[in-house]
Amino acid sequence: SITRVIPAIRSRCLCIRVAAPTSPEIQTVLQNIATKEQFTLPPQLGAQIAKKSNRNLRRAILMLETCKMDKYPFVQNQPIPLPTWEEFTHGIAMEMIAVQTPNKVLQLRQKLYELLVHCIPAKMILRKLTLVLLENVDMNIKYELTKWAAFYERRLQKGSKPIFHIEAFVAKFMTIYKDYLIKGNMT
Repeated sequence: SITRVIPAIRSRCLCIRVAAPTSPEIQTVLQNIATKEQFTLPPQLGAQIAKKSNRNLRRAILMLETCKMDKYPFVQNQPIPLPTWEEFTHGIAMEMIAVQTPNKVLQLRQKLYELLVHCIPAKMILRKLTLVLLENVDMNIKYELTKWAAFYERRLQKGSKPIFHIEAFVAKFMTIYKDYLIKGNMT
């Protein structure tokens, strides 16, 4: 995104947009990597990795590396593990749904710090949390969840300490979800 580049520099540059690679292009790159590294990559596994990477070449290469480290030679229907940070973020989101207390916010803050310390961008953490929460909450609060995720994502761009904004999002979601559960039990 060029919005993070200051206008003085932006005015002196030519912006070029490059489309993300297609799945067949990613498969070709993965096959080339396999050839150069001297191992065989079944075409169906290459296709699965390309699909799961969401047109992100870097992610596809990391998934291929993880698959090779987990189990080589490859087997039919080999599971493609998610990156560790995504599994960790998924766990945080599930904990947000399970318990909504101030103590849980403090516990989750430590986990969020750990993600930030491992150089996972705050924007990616917030997006992943939002996506997992959207998959696991009732339709009645999805709109409000999306609204607050956008609000805190904007604050992330403007602010200097990402942990404050992510933690505020976590607390806001917990408040919304707790209110929803209480109102749901009363009716």
